Amino acid sequence: MANGKSDQDLLYFNGINGATGDYGLPPMAGDELSSFIQGEAAPENLNELRWRHQQKDQDHFGVKAGVDPKDLGQTGWGVIFAHDADAAVKEALGPLLELRQEQAGDYFRIYEGGDGYRPGESKSKFLARHGAGPGPADPEKVPYYLMIVGSPEAIPYLFQFQVDVQYAVGRIHFDRPEDYAAYASSVVAAETGGVKLPRQVGFFGVANSDDNATTVSADYLVEPLFDTLKSKKSDWQVDAYLREDATKAQLARLLGGDKTPAFLFTASHGMEFPMDDERQIPHQGALLCGDWPGPVEWR
Repeated sequence: MANGKSDQDLLYFNGINGATGDYGLPPMAGDELSSFIQGEAAPENLNELRWRHQQKDQDHFGVKAGVDPKDLGQTGWGVIFAHDADAAVKEALGPLLELRQEQAGDYFRIYEGGDGYRPGESKSKFLARHGAGPGPADPEKVPYYLMIVGSPEAIPYLFQFQVDVQYAVGRIHFDRPEDYAAYASSVVAAETGGVKLPRQVGFFGVANSDDNATTVSADYLVEPLFDTLKSKKSDWQVDAYLREDATKAQLARLLGGDKTPAFLFTASHGMEFPMDDERQIPHQGALLCGDWPGPVEWR
């Protein structure tokens, strides 16, 4: 119990602090979270968020009616650079951009220079500059699939979150152009037959002792997904590594080892480190496996 709430009522944020071994933020109840949020200004895209909420019970893919969300030739694909992005980054991504242009055809877009993201620009202003507005994404104006390229300093997360209400958005950011080149070549290889993996799916669900967050995710997220996919994909081998089987050694076998599947789904705590910790850069976001004895025994 905490503040009169059972563990089932608590929300968990930010994973585990690798320097202390404790939760990144103390588990809190929904009303506590609400108290943090109250008093903040309403988000600029409040109406869009309400519209998205109203669509929750409908089959909806974010793109306008009549467009197949699985076909880039219909949905389009675009990349958003900061207005002053390094030209070497675009050059490094060349093979991937060429592939996406071939796939998306007339609905392929590159937003760069004056057309790219401008400092302090909101989602609505960016879209308005390119002829798009609220509502379902219209590939005739802006592609449905968008890849943001750059750091959160160059293109803020707030912009990404706002765009993601309406579009399917991802982001990549690396330190060097050669890292972008490695990413581009690996994606192209995977999509064009350069990399061949067996028709296998892996589900990795951690459930640490005395930790309600991972117990719930294993019981109500990972296992139901595994059961559903296993019953529907008879031509695929679908395996689950849950609870006591979700160890660091097992994860190593699934990530490049002898058990590497074509698709891997994981659910666990992530690791965070303080800004002045030497492990912050190399290990921030690492997956915490079942080897962790939980918030009680670790002490």
